[in-house]
Amino acid sequence: MEEHKRDREAPEKIDIFRVLQEFFKAFCRLAWLPLLLSVACGGLLGLRAWRSYTPMYASQVTFTIQMADSSLADIGGSTSYYNKATAEQLTKTFPYLVQSELMQKKLRQAMGVAWLNGAISAQTVDNTNLFSLRVTSTSPQDAYDILNALTEVYPQVADYVIGNTEMNLLTVPEVAAEPYNDFRPVRSICKGAVLGAVLGLAVILLYAFTRRSVRGPEDIRKHLNQTCIATLPRVTFKRRANAIDKTVSVRNPRVGAAFQESVRSMRVKFLREAQKQHAQVVMVTSTLPGEGKTTVSANLALTLSQNGARVILVDLDLRKPSVKRTLGIKTPSRGLPELLSGDGTDVRAALLPIEKSRLTLLAGDRAAADPRQQLNSRRLGAILDELRQEADFIVLDTPPCGILADSAGVARLADCTLYVLRSGAVEVSHIVDSLQFLAESGTHLAGCVLNGAQGGQGGYGYGYGYGYSGYGGYGKYSSHPKNKAEEH
Repeated sequence: MEEHKRDREAPEKIDIFRVLQEFFKAFCRLAWLPLLLSVACGGLLGLRAWRSYTPMYASQVTFTIQMADSSLADIGGSTSYYNKATAEQLTKTFPYLVQSELMQKKLRQAMGVAWLNGAISAQTVDNTNLFSLRVTSTSPQDAYDILNALTEVYPQVADYVIGNTEMNLLTVPEVAAEPYNDFRPVRSICKGAVLGAVLGLAVILLYAFTRRSVRGPEDIRKHLNQTCIATLPRVTFKRRANAIDKTVSVRNPRVGAAFQESVRSMRVKFLREAQKQHAQVVMVTSTLPGEGKTTVSANLALTLSQNGARVILVDLDLRKPSVKRTLGIKTPSRGLPELLSGDGTDVRAALLPIEKSRLTLLAGDRAAADPRQQLNSRRLGAILDELRQEADFIVLDTPPCGILADSAGVARLADCTLYVLRSGAVEVSHIVDSLQFLAESGTHLAGCVLNGAQGGQGGYGYGYGYGYSGYGGYGKYSSHPKNKAEEH
């Protein structure tokens, strides 16, 4: 107890490897999120660039300025001395003169407009009397007209500052044929796409960082305060012809020695717990569908029968019976729905023996019409009492208790429970809620079975994996069992 208390009080260390595992798994399921955000952000920035784009046109002219007063000429009749002496003055005054309020007023008067649809910029070449004027506007004609007016008005305004001047145009202004700022949304779209992808990856990383799931036996002890009695490795089959046996059971040699050895270890530890509790009827359940409870049920029953015990495996998942499919059995048979409906079917007559084993099945081929009512009927307890006379162990494959309330009623009839956890599949908080709900039934929890462990967990180092399907029908029963506890 003190050790568990210290574990709870100690701050949890950040396991980078675990975070990366969660990130990779989350990315495999949520790879669409970065892609979606990339497309959305790229489209939004592209749309923003398109809506904010305004085509701009420019007209430009280059010219020289010199004084019109010939008295400043030297003996040889040249004004070069003046041009050099006044170049610095012209360079300083020219930009301010062009953009002055006086110039703006003169231009508006010359053009007969209330405001100028354009911006004027001026440049000079150092130590020369070479200048350039550039007018930009949303209208190519307005830019051209303002530039022409500017070349006419400038000498008039310059008279107030530097005296009589002359402008000698070196280039001829023209009406711009196309905007100088072409619309190029590619850069904006690429920036948005990168931003969206980074944002999506950050969301997945945050999800992986905050998500707590069970991946190893130490997590079961630390987060659930329970005992892990077995760790089953993942099992997968190579893609060959469909004719090969793909049943995940200890009777199939294709599953590998690691899986078979893990199941035998589960049998040994289960028998130890069953002897302590004098348990004959064991219920196998999980939090959610797809965690492998039916696979664990079938293999526990098989390995117990291989050990010499008489075992009956009961398919109590009346909504989605799957025991026969898991074992690869196609022989028609009747199950609990027929027995609970009271159609006169004898319990012993409904049992289906498995060849070359001491295992018997009570499993049908169809789902029950009203599984909740049948599982709550007194007839179920009477059937289990009859089965106790026929076997040493009875293994009950029940629905997941994390989304259905069926398991709570069955748990009261069982002697102990095995809880199956698929590695990394369910949040710890959801598992804790389900275990607390299950504990209210008073059943003894014999331990947890960690299923689908990655290579290196459990000491086998194999990369097995098997999939699950056919659980879509649970969707309409997806309310949490705590909300249905009053019905049992």
